[in-house]
Amino acid sequence: MAADYVLEGPKWGSNVAGSPGGTITWSFDATVPNSFTSDVTRAFAQWSAAGNIQFQQVASNASITFTYGALDGPGNTAGLASYSFSNGVITSSRITIDNAEGWQTAGAGVVSGTNFPLYLIATHEIGHSIGLDHYTGGPAVMNPTISASFTGLQPSDVNGVRALYGAAPPCYATGTLIRTTAGDVAVEHLGVGDAVVTASGEARPIRWIGRRTLDCSRHPRPEAVWPVRVLANAFGPGLPARDLFLSPDHAVRVTVLDDVLIPVKHLLNDATVAQVPVDQVTYWHVELDSHDILVAEGLPAESFLDTGVRAGFENGSEHMVLHPDFSPLTLDDFCLPLVQDGPVVDAVRTRLIARAMALGWRLTSEDDLHVLADGVAIRPERDGALARFRLPAGARDMRLVSRSFVPERVRVGAGDGRRLGVPVRGVSVVDRHGVTRSLPIGSDLLATGFSFVQDGGAGAWRWTTGDAVLPAALWAGCEGVATLVVETAADQGTLQAWAAPVAGVQEPGAVPISSRDGARAGA
Repeated sequence: MAADYVLEGPKWGSNVAGSPGGTITWSFDATVPNSFTSDVTRAFAQWSAAGNIQFQQVASNASITFTYGALDGPGNTAGLASYSFSNGVITSSRITIDNAEGWQTAGAGVVSGTNFPLYLIATHEIGHSIGLDHYTGGPAVMNPTISASFTGLQPSDVNGVRALYGAAPPCYATGTLIRTTAGDVAVEHLGVGDAVVTASGEARPIRWIGRRTLDCSRHPRPEAVWPVRVLANAFGPGLPARDLFLSPDHAVRVTVLDDVLIPVKHLLNDATVAQVPVDQVTYWHVELDSHDILVAEGLPAESFLDTGVRAGFENGSEHMVLHPDFSPLTLDDFCLPLVQDGPVVDAVRTRLIARAMALGWRLTSEDDLHVLADGVAIRPERDGALARFRLPAGARDMRLVSRSFVPERVRVGAGDGRRLGVPVRGVSVVDRHGVTRSLPIGSDLLATGFSFVQDGGAGAWRWTTGDAVLPAALWAGCEGVATLVVETAADQGTLQAWAAPVAGVQEPGAVPISSRDGARAGA
């Protein structure tokens, strides 16, 4: 069957088709309106959800740079992508959004003067930037004439990005209990031929078990592989029965009018569904003769479906000895519809947040702002917007640390996927002689742990991520004790971070999110 996508040739990471693209940085130059951030972030997320390539926003010096400028006038080309490459490997890319299209905020996104979503234009141009060409053989975001009715990538687009970069295999973490005909068994103790009990109650034999161990401490973007912890009862009573740890791309079954599969990374709320930073993790996956729903710690979750990622497992070659005629499958082989964004995902996330609050989780504005000086915590003296820290003599490494939150994970529809700590308007150090050294808030030295600069009525400011590196240039040469002064910008936003339940919160009754009725929950 002919491919339903067109590749341009070069790709990120390496010139080997199907190999991972790694983590690609992106940024806006000074011409791009801040209002574009949410739509572009969402566009990058579409591609990273479909293929084994990740993206990270940085302040400057990015691999992919967005700019806002003139192309060919209104109603014509809305975006244009170009890239440089060497030996089949893309080295940099530039995306221009046409400034003549009358872009304006409408609802939760930005649209052109003809009401065309910026999100789709950005998704299309990013597709070019990662190596996809126009496809005119059917519905596709990469069609040169995109349908404004699309809410995300089409099957053609998914197949194309996976041809370039493969897909991230979804997995269970070591210790996960899988329901079998012999009872619940830890996934690492299962064997080929063992009979699992699916969510429908059917006993089915295991065809293959994949295994891979990841060194997260050396990963360029560890959050792409850190396990997601689903707390006991997060989806409803007994769903799951114990804390469940999944890889970010592992899909769970939920019901919103009908059963669907949603990758757990799209359900993160940093409370009951949250990533856990670890140095190393071993993932396992259980394959049956066809895709199905297993019961993991009481929660319905998918079995393994090979869409071309088997080689990502340490024992992937074993399968080819047992099944030499096996070929990779596609999205058509999923046992249930796979949903990655839109109203269905938003509905499930809203219910998960409500469930978390019923379990005793609450939002707090207490920022717990402090400085870590060579690993030692220093608490501030607060005076309105000013926080003053007495810095020890000879300190080398200093970080501005606080609680943090992702707006979209505490309020569905917030439209901001950044991790935010505290808004900062100024950073300075006063030495023992009373001499003040200040850095402009837009200084390139304020890089790691700082978001992009934003403008407000009281002057420029920027958010930290909750763990911001303070440049040594601020206190270099200071003799003795110095004072760090951080001016916050509370008028530009307030932290809203999750606080865990206090002891003694009782389990409330609830309608399970993962099934239509209690009788089907985990059965």
